[in-house]
Amino acid sequence: MHRKFLAAAVISLAIAGNVGAEGEVTFVFGASISGDISVLSDEFDFDDVQTAVKNSPLFGLRLGSYGYPFGIEGSLIYSPSGLTGGAFDDLVEANASILYTEANVVVLILPGPVSPFVTAGLGLHYLNFNVADLASFDRSNLGYNFGGGLKVNSSRISLRVDLRDHVTTFGVGDLGLGIIGDLIGLSNADARLHNVELSFGLGIRF
Repeated sequence: MHRKFLAAAVISLAIAGNVGAEGEVTFVFGASISGDISVLSDEFDFDDVQTAVKNSPLFGLRLGSYGYPFGIEGSLIYSPSGLTGGAFDDLVEANASILYTEANVVVLILPGPVSPFVTAGLGLHYLNFNVADLASFDRSNLGYNFGGGLKVNSSRISLRVDLRDHVTTFGVGDLGLGIIGDLIGLSNADARLHNVELSFGLGIRF
């Protein structure tokens, strides 16, 4: 629970810190782009533990404060089916939804109503797992993101396109193998899970 309060505090402080700039709330929708990672055991001759980011819809909100050349924003982005995993020739299968709570710094490259930007930030990534349709459990891992896009302001409305890589440290222990993973020496193995976001945003400036 304290991690949730920490994430909320980080996002709130980031937004409040840019007092002199113009505020904006943005409604985000888009997709995550698929990719694969493997977590290997060096000690035992088992098949790889495979995880994959599925092509999945995502949606959420960004609340920020922007003034050339810097902006800061907090994001709540949800992917309802963003991760699938398997172990032991898919004898154990898991699927997960992902909620990203992140605070970012935004660097606007050009002044004016049309501006490309780059961004980077960190936060907590919440994963809700369903294992073999039998059990459900949650994990929260520290993560970060980086990317860029294009922002277009028109009166009190803004449009934007984002391309970001959300990076989460993901271990075999996150698949819920528990004591089985401990016994075969897999629970401590980890890798970085890359979830690439391509999204569009409709913002209201205030």
